[in-house]
Amino acid sequence: MESIQAEFFYRNPLEEGEEKPAFGLKEEDPNRPKHTAYNKTVKNARGTEQSLSESGFKLINHQSTIQDFFDDEQITSVYYKEMHDVVKEETGADEVIIFSHITRSEAEAALGKRKGAHRLVHNDFTPSFEENHLSFLQESEDKPERITVYNLWRRFDKDGIDAPFALCDSRSVSEKELIPTDLFDYVKADEGSPGAGVNIEIYQSSFSEGHEWNYYPKMNRDEVVMFKTFDSVENPFLPTLHSAFDDVSSEGQEVTPRESIEVRAICFFN
Repeated sequence: MESIQAEFFYRNPLEEGEEKPAFGLKEEDPNRPKHTAYNKTVKNARGTEQSLSESGFKLINHQSTIQDFFDDEQITSVYYKEMHDVVKEETGADEVIIFSHITRSEAEAALGKRKGAHRLVHNDFTPSFEENHLSFLQESEDKPERITVYNLWRRFDKDGIDAPFALCDSRSVSEKELIPTDLFDYVKADEGSPGAGVNIEIYQSSFSEGHEWNYYPKMNRDEVVMFKTFDSVENPFLPTLHSAFDDVSSEGQEVTPRESIEVRAICFFN
């Protein structure tokens, strides 16, 4: 399978005088009046050459010792160290900090117990990340020459079919479609992740014909996709937009609900 067609939800361009978008201040309208679904080709990235410095993402083989990815204590005490070592090897950074994680379950999301797949074209951070979230650097005499942030995404359901994860080649993204958006209290305090309650600025994106979407079909628990969400030396910073999507070619099949975990890593280069 070389490619499939899928719907992606893009933010409508801001109208003149429209306020900066925000999530988390009120209940979202399930009809998404500010978003439009566009049909896009999603390429099968398996067997292709991808890199963190070019397309902004790559697939990594990694066998974790974690048996239960919903066990937050195991995640923070064991999995963070595993992902730290992966990021250190992939980037050669002088220092790596794993600073948050989110576990998702489509089945539990339907019961209101956990987040489900995020079907919205976005990037986790904007260039404001360094200024707003690394205040300790202002007091430090030895500021790093470069700071990057990566997300490491793994699914661990049985068959890897439901709600696959797509990544947009960062070389196909331009500044003009990026829409800064405030995100309030995205990780709730009772969800167990360090960084809970933190407010951030993310990018939504308006539609672009040029966006080149990719995915890795049937990912399994021994695979991690790593992708860049911030880079202090890029000007402009063009992110690796990403989104879950529904694979209509799997309709009618009996599939296990998607379960996944993502962690975020800050890299410092001196």
